[in-house]
Amino acid sequence: MLSRVLQRPCHYAGYLLAGVLLLLQAGCASYSRNFEQEIQTLASQDPAAALTALEKQHQPERNRLLYHLNRAMFLHMLGDYAASNDEFEQAKEIIEQYQATSISEESAAFFINDGTRTYTGSSLEQLMLHVYAAINYLLQNQADAARVEALQINVRLRQLQEADPDSILSIDPFVRYLTGLIYEQLGEIDDALIAYRKAYNAYLEHQKTYGISIPRILKQDLLRFSRQLGLSEEYNRYRERFEVEARNLDREKGELIVLFHKDLAPIKRSQRLAQVDPATGYLVHFALPVYEPRNSHLSHARVMVAGQRVRTELMEDISGIALRTLQENMPAITARALARAVVKYKMSRQAGENNGLAGLLMNIAGVVSEQADTRSWLTLPGEIQMARVTLPPGDYTVSLELIGRDGQVTHNRQLGQVKLTAGSKRYVSYLWFPSYSTTRH
Repeated sequence: MLSRVLQRPCHYAGYLLAGVLLLLQAGCASYSRNFEQEIQTLASQDPAAALTALEKQHQPERNRLLYHLNRAMFLHMLGDYAASNDEFEQAKEIIEQYQATSISEESAAFFINDGTRTYTGSSLEQLMLHVYAAINYLLQNQADAARVEALQINVRLRQLQEADPDSILSIDPFVRYLTGLIYEQLGEIDDALIAYRKAYNAYLEHQKTYGISIPRILKQDLLRFSRQLGLSEEYNRYRERFEVEARNLDREKGELIVLFHKDLAPIKRSQRLAQVDPATGYLVHFALPVYEPRNSHLSHARVMVAGQRVRTELMEDISGIALRTLQENMPAITARALARAVVKYKMSRQAGENNGLAGLLMNIAGVVSEQADTRSWLTLPGEIQMARVTLPPGDYTVSLELIGRDGQVTHNRQLGQVKLTAGSKRYVSYLWFPSYSTTRH
């Protein structure tokens, strides 16, 4: 490709000029900074206002996926789970349509920047799309629909495994645990135990990579199901490994499952670098994405219901996975950015040999158009925590204490009334972001 570029500098200069115009039209602001300035301030006051602001924003076609993902999350916050899932379905269609990038988009990305591609989401974001769609169904007490989503999750995990056998994302533990919850609710005990086993093995791997502990509730579920199914050897192995007792679920009782979504996933920023290209010796300037954490002072939450006080456990470290995924992709991103910067520099030098002004303009265009792709799902939480509480049938008032890293209660939140019947499971979803919180169930 490089030889073709140098033979036709004028032809490809159009891409650079288009890139400059594109950036000027956007005010030269990165996606992340533009979104945060306009939406997060409103979100700190009212998610409904944030949704309105999002809908008023100009959305380039290449960023439609992010529009639907963010809109889906705002609707989830407002308790409109059906509309939220409508947005997730539209997001799936965009991913399906644009997963195979067109030749024209590849050319524009090579000569302008990676942000000119139609955004189809990171592997983590595509996985979390299914996770939150399944959660939306569970919040609507639609376990059968959640099961369909679980099947799509399994397909996505298999695709990740085939694309990269060493991908730790392909064995995501919370995703496995969530599918186990769904199978359990539907009475598919064998499938639930299989899912919980896979979750356990995945947590062992994630413990090595991210330092996340194996949740106590998963240990209790493995003990409970292996005993229920008469798997004595497996049950005894778990008894030796775990310092917990099996959590008995009385069929005459119901279960409250609280999902606590804490903080925001890290936000991408653009970092400009200068480096000597080892192949040509040119000093070139290029930009790379870097993650900026968005963690709060909170540690966990405590569910308060019917005299019980149950601490939430960390089930998914979305921030940690996002940081690790970008780190793994950075060599390819860097190589692409460096190659693009070298091509732009060579094009400007060649053009300058014939016309000094043309060479200067092309050099300016190359520098201005070099921007890191900072697009990401900015309303995605940083952590997912969970608590499970068994209660007799009845109506309950549920509240939450938010606990800071110093162990002190920082906020109290009322989650409203929940009705439990014998053998039922009811889900409550509570989101706490650094700047604001909201809840619906």
